[in-house]
Amino acid sequence: MITARFSFQLLYWARLSIIISIGSMLAWHILAVNLGEYYADKDPEKALAWSSKNPLALRNQADQLLESNPNKAAQLLEKSIWQNPVDSRSYLMLGLLREKAGDSYSARKLINTALNLSPRQWPLRLEAASFWIRQQQPELAVKSWNVALQMNRRLSKEIFPYLLNIAQNPNTIEVFEPIVRYTPDWWPNFFIYATENTIRPEILNSLYNMKRESGSPLKEERNAFVTRLQEEGYWTAAYEIWLNDLNKNEKKAINTPFNGGFEIPLESTGGGFDWSFLQPKGVKISTAATYGADGGSALRITFSGKRVQFRHFTQPMLLTAGRYEMQGKVRLDNLETTKGMQWKMYCIAPEWNQIGESQRFIGANSWQLFNFSFYVPDDKTCEVQLLRLELLGHAPADFKIKGTIWFDSLIIRQVAEENIN
Repeated sequence: MITARFSFQLLYWARLSIIISIGSMLAWHILAVNLGEYYADKDPEKALAWSSKNPLALRNQADQLLESNPNKAAQLLEKSIWQNPVDSRSYLMLGLLREKAGDSYSARKLINTALNLSPRQWPLRLEAASFWIRQQQPELAVKSWNVALQMNRRLSKEIFPYLLNIAQNPNTIEVFEPIVRYTPDWWPNFFIYATENTIRPEILNSLYNMKRESGSPLKEERNAFVTRLQEEGYWTAAYEIWLNDLNKNEKKAINTPFNGGFEIPLESTGGGFDWSFLQPKGVKISTAATYGADGGSALRITFSGKRVQFRHFTQPMLLTAGRYEMQGKVRLDNLETTKGMQWKMYCIAPEWNQIGESQRFIGANSWQLFNFSFYVPDDKTCEVQLLRLELLGHAPADFKIKGTIWFDSLIIRQVAEENIN
């Protein structure tokens, strides 16, 4: 009986000792792993002293050795990948090391693996794009930048200059076709950036046509393109682009001037050969319904009484040589100013010259008709014209203005000499 009891106790203590030993080993392992994780970012060398297989510590130590000891860094990255085969950054770092070593084939495989593991990680995409540029594969670089921009739009300031460089190269501009086909959200902003910054404006036509093939360009894209063409002096091409891309509602307003009845709200227009306007302090420009308007609305410009040298409502046009008459309706709601307001017609390209002006508008009256004539010369000095509404004056006091002026049913028509009033 005593022997049996002793044997039982011996077995009990033996088992307890084993359990304690295993528990201690597990506790030590957990402690080592946790300390390894803790130090992995702060001190990878210390982390590896606690846990020699910690993949993050291996990668971070490799990162510290990329320049000073690339061979050792590569070994550490290989170990990191062995411990964590889905860590995309380790593949990327190893791929870049292989590139520096001259092994482009292995580098491309590793970079592709990294991108397949983390296809939407934008920092990875930025580094990959730089790699593809060095590998002379701009189509893959653009693909990576596309993903990065979709993930983080704030990257446009950094990425757009690189995209523009590719677009300006006639040998690489076609790489944008598959991107534009799906019209990513960043594309309109990039196209506008290109219109403002390219040194080769002819590439804009290619980019614009790519967008046309996949769908109608946005109005912002059209206006930016047309504006650049105008700045370059390609007025006829600008007009054709602008005219062809008007929507159905806008095409109803085609006349000279465009939207002269102001049935399309000004907030929905602007740019190209439409009305262009600014609203300086003390000025409010809009369309509004009012009594006596021929359609649903008329142009309303309200002045609060501040001084403003107003000449901020314009429209360019391409009239052929000949005699013209502009007519319309005007209403004045207590327009108080020194010298009044006036429509003026100018030649602006290739030379600047005034060719006509309306009567002056000042005071108060109900709707009245007005008209004036002008002549566009046929000597190539007036290929482009500008219609502009101006506040007249010379001294600062002349530009103080208060009240409201309305316009409606503006139209310009070519007339025979004997029909001029």
